[in-house]
Amino acid sequence: MIEELAAAKRLLVASDFDGTLAEIVEDPDLATPLARSKAALEALAATDGTTVAVISGRRRADLVERFDDPRFILIGEHGADHGDGTGPETPVLAEARQLVDAVAEATPGSRVEHKSRSVGFHYRLVKDPDPVVEDLRRRAATIDGLKLIDSKKIVELTDSSVDKGIALSELKQETGADRVLFMGDDVTDETAFATLGPGDFGVHVGLGPSLAGVTVPDPSTLADLIETLVALRSGG
Repeated sequence: MIEELAAAKRLLVASDFDGTLAEIVEDPDLATPLARSKAALEALAATDGTTVAVISGRRRADLVERFDDPRFILIGEHGADHGDGTGPETPVLAEARQLVDAVAEATPGSRVEHKSRSVGFHYRLVKDPDPVVEDLRRRAATIDGLKLIDSKKIVELTDSSVDKGIALSELKQETGADRVLFMGDDVTDETAFATLGPGDFGVHVGLGPSLAGVTVPDPSTLADLIETLVALRSGG
């Protein structure tokens, strides 16, 4: 399959960030892309007919700090943040922010991440997080128009209906891609894997079930795959 991707006239290569291009770390602010993966994506972006995109749950500004190649398309907040502004804050999101702030204040080890269209409750360092997360879900369910997104050790509350699958489908149409490679590790990436069609290729990083056609154990092994694609597509 990777040989067919390499031969595509118009190829879209898109990836999640944390746990895919970067190792998962306790402090998300310290996460950086693996040097090999970043270099391989830059090499792909330099080949004719190839578009490279990173679609992450992070803010787009966080991605801009980590990827300095202007050819990359960087999309944050699971497809909601393209860097073009979000408009005024909605009452729904404002209420969600207040809720998460209050829960975090009462939960040692937790961390709040405020984004333009969502607010995230990080509980990786919380002892016995299940009751806290269950209470947050229960209270969030009382806010009409609010959507919950589960990621690894994070619950996000958002007023956006966009997901990574929608973002990937729009990119495929905009770029006119014949084939798509999408790489991800989390449950939020399954919406993107679900949009892949015949001739496209999905790679899941880590353990657990996935709609992706291939699973690799870790970001380092994924870097091997990306480098192989570079060699094939560049004729090396």
